Amino acid sequence: MPKKSPLKVLSSFPTANFAERILMACDRYTLAGQRDYAILRLLIDNSLKRQQVSAISISDFDFKARSLQIQQRYKRQAQQNSPEIISLSLDTATALQDWLNLIHIPAENGLEDSQAPLFISLDRANYGHRLTGTAIYGLVKRVAANAGINNEAIAPEQLRFSQRRFALNKDNDTHNETMVETNETQLRAINVSKLKYGNHDRTQIEVIATQERIGEEIILPAPNLSYALSEFSPDILTALLSDKRSLNTRRAYEKDLRYFFLAAYAQKPTEAVIAQFLQLNRFEAIAIALRYKSDLIVRGLKEATINRRLSALKSLVNFAAKLGKCNWNLDDVQTEVVQSYRDTTGIKPEGIRTMLLSINRDTIKGKRDFAILRLLWDNALRRNEVVSANIGDFDFERRSLQILGKGRGSQKSLISLSMGSTNAVQDWLSCFETKKADLPLFQALDHANRGHRLTGTAIYQIVDRIARDSQISKQMSPHRIRHSAITAALDATNGNVRKVQKLSRHKKLDTLMLYDDNRTNMQGEVSSMLGDLI
Repeated sequence: MPKKSPLKVLSSFPTANFAERILMACDRYTLAGQRDYAILRLLIDNSLKRQQVSAISISDFDFKARSLQIQQRYKRQAQQNSPEIISLSLDTATALQDWLNLIHIPAENGLEDSQAPLFISLDRANYGHRLTGTAIYGLVKRVAANAGINNEAIAPEQLRFSQRRFALNKDNDTHNETMVETNETQLRAINVSKLKYGNHDRTQIEVIATQERIGEEIILPAPNLSYALSEFSPDILTALLSDKRSLNTRRAYEKDLRYFFLAAYAQKPTEAVIAQFLQLNRFEAIAIALRYKSDLIVRGLKEATINRRLSALKSLVNFAAKLGKCNWNLDDVQTEVVQSYRDTTGIKPEGIRTMLLSINRDTIKGKRDFAILRLLWDNALRRNEVVSANIGDFDFERRSLQILGKGRGSQKSLISLSMGSTNAVQDWLSCFETKKADLPLFQALDHANRGHRLTGTAIYQIVDRIARDSQISKQMSPHRIRHSAITAALDATNGNVRKVQKLSRHKKLDTLMLYDDNRTNMQGEVSSMLGDLI
């Protein structure tokens, strides 16, 4: 019996309904369901082949840029297969990120395996291995069967064929919805306009009456605020995240709250699930939070990690209480005791000098890495302070740089640079003809991300690679260089913490006192004195 063409098979049912049924058939409350949903979104939205999906690695996905690097399709058997970068829809990018958040645990040293597969097998025999094209074929047939589409000819390629008609149907639906929303918006605008004119007339009467009563001061009507006229029913999580300035803080809160609701309710933190949690009484909520904390301890998570996850949950509850959504808090849930700044010694200046000398400054990459390392050492900068700087923040003549300091929101701080750092940054910038003020000060140079802002992870990898090339035995990171710089500054100033605070930009002087105590090793000195007494 001859095989049916995939296009003929698809013509037997509505395309939009077919794609929606396939996506809705994924049980997204399970690991396999999250993975299958992300794969199906790529097949439908981006018309990828199953071999292209199978070949994707974790490093190929960029959630912030909503892009994915894939292998181009073969046109002929002998043609070279080169990579290309495609844009992702918000739904597809979110699906991929949700899958990564559940299965991918970053390495402890911060380094990622560039070849780690994006999609892995979850069965017992091949767990963790790259998902094959055959497995994706079986995945599509299984999900189609769950969706009630019992057709032997269902294959990943049909999802590629369905993409165009599915998009057209979605456009038509969106157009109809937009027309309805436009009519509703016009009616609301008329009502708001009537309300505004009524308020305006009453305000004018009040102003005239007040002028007659006071006889001198003119009172202007308050500006009209649209959100004051609308019903205030916010999404608690969205409102909480919007209240945080730092992008890293928003990401951390969102990730930690997702962990809690997946553990407590087996669901992501939707508005309905959060409302269900907030409607509990105080003792039920504390019981759930304490059980969650116990689970984190049993899993062997560090004290700082447990505290961060509990802090995110407490912040959600406190924020909801401010909006009147609950009348209790989680203050009775105690956090873990954490010893801060256990090792602040870093390495000696000779080690930093060795790292600087190991960089080949005849290359563009070497000029960039040298400038980054000079800034990290000379100014004890944090890596986020380095990556957030723009070209316009650097002033060669004044030897200064504006940085976004930790905990200062969007307010930039001006710091002075040493002559060595100034020349190093200028040497790096001289490699480029275009120096627009809003461009990043340090950019990626690899083929896939060239011209994009360098990330904090990339700074970590640069420092680690230079340290290993320099035979530095201690595990190095950007913050370890900051520790080294602050400790060396205390040595050079004979423990003048007030002066060094201007360099480190610590808000609390007690933090610098910990650096000074670790530097002088007073405990070791006293132990030696006691040993000499016997």
